[in-house]
Amino acid sequence: MSERPGFAPPADALEIADTLENQGFQAWAVGGAIRDELLGHPREDWDLATDARPDEVRRVFPRTVPLGIEHGTVGVLGQRGTMFEVTTFRRDIETDGRHAVVEYAASIDEDLARRDFTINAMAWRPADDQFVDPWGGQVDLERRILRAVGDPAQRVAEDYLRVLRGLRFAGRFRLTIDPETLAALEDGVDGTATLSAERVREELEKVLAGELPSASLRLYAQLGVLEIWYPELAEGRDEAPWEQNLDAVDEISADGADMRLLRLARLLLAPFVAADPLDAGEDAEAAGDVRAGVGHAVLQRLRYSNADQQAVSHLLRHYQPLVSPIDSAARIREWLSVVGADPARQLFELHLAYARAAGDEETTGYLEHTLKRVEDELLAGSPLSVTDLVIGGGDLMALGVRQGPLVGLLLDELHARVLEDPELNDPEVLTEMARELIDAAGLGELRPPEGSPDDGKEQAGWEEAE
Repeated sequence: MSERPGFAPPADALEIADTLENQGFQAWAVGGAIRDELLGHPREDWDLATDARPDEVRRVFPRTVPLGIEHGTVGVLGQRGTMFEVTTFRRDIETDGRHAVVEYAASIDEDLARRDFTINAMAWRPADDQFVDPWGGQVDLERRILRAVGDPAQRVAEDYLRVLRGLRFAGRFRLTIDPETLAALEDGVDGTATLSAERVREELEKVLAGELPSASLRLYAQLGVLEIWYPELAEGRDEAPWEQNLDAVDEISADGADMRLLRLARLLLAPFVAADPLDAGEDAEAAGDVRAGVGHAVLQRLRYSNADQQAVSHLLRHYQPLVSPIDSAARIREWLSVVGADPARQLFELHLAYARAAGDEETTGYLEHTLKRVEDELLAGSPLSVTDLVIGGGDLMALGVRQGPLVGLLLDELHARVLEDPELNDPEVLTEMARELIDAAGLGELRPPEGSPDDGKEQAGWEEAE
């Protein structure tokens, strides 16, 4: 028989619960916090359920945020500044697979009966240390089973997002899906097409934030979710490279600052897996455009921000080829000038993740060696962009160059030479080099004739050279 669980919520959560109880209301900790505590994964965000109505909650607490008043949820700020969601007991009146019409309920049991899976349908009342588990969620956790509350088909039909949630929970917690629940999830896959892109995106991001997202992503493939929302990734999903790419997603640290977009980019590379980071085929630019196009299609479908779309598309476009261990320092600087410093590190991380997932020590070794050379160039402060040059467009116009595209072309040429030899990035050296380029191109004719009335004056977009 399961032992009586003990819980250790944050102090602010306890104080909010105590305040509600002192005002004559019930306060129960519910949902993921209870589940995670039972699994030994303590967390700071605890949700509370209460019989107090939203207006009563707002009257009790001086600092609140109307997070979802229409759904009965109020955000309450604790003494230490942390916000906790406090939601009035609810029961579903009508559902359509996307939205539910709810009304307030009188008891915690009614509230738990509307939840999706038994592992999320447990509650604990701090006031008297009462633990309620009407659907056997604690035993299911111990047996590593994911089971729907009540009738699985009804639960899924109420909200098709439960298909994606179920696959996320099963993968994250390594749960075996109860046969009836699995059948209901499979039957509900087509219904996920009616969900909003934002809800689907949020589920994907939660999967990618897990310790080993590959488990849930494999369930996405197994049940047919890929065909609905990620058709670009469905091709080749039964082949070894596709499986290895999912392992590579796991290899990217869940704690890294760039984890969210890096894991997303690694997933989107599934149709383009290649073991050799230097091999981009005969037309590297065209291959990069194809990768970026596929990524853009997926991210646009899921309504990612423009910034996210651009960042991930940039990584996909430049995924191959990388610089190699035998490339010159100038070639490495040239590559860095194209991809940028931070994306360069991210590109190496994408390739290292795949090599580690494949157990390819040789490729891992030369990637690490090349990355060290890249880092050395970055630490040296090499002028990697035109803006790093010590002279600019104004200096060129002062030499007599007409304002316009020609200024940019000259700066690009100067930058190309500085990439070859960073020591050339000196004001006097670059100015003399610019004079030579101007003279070689016959641009000196733009200067006013010596002794003319306009000699030494600005005229029509150019300036005196000397």
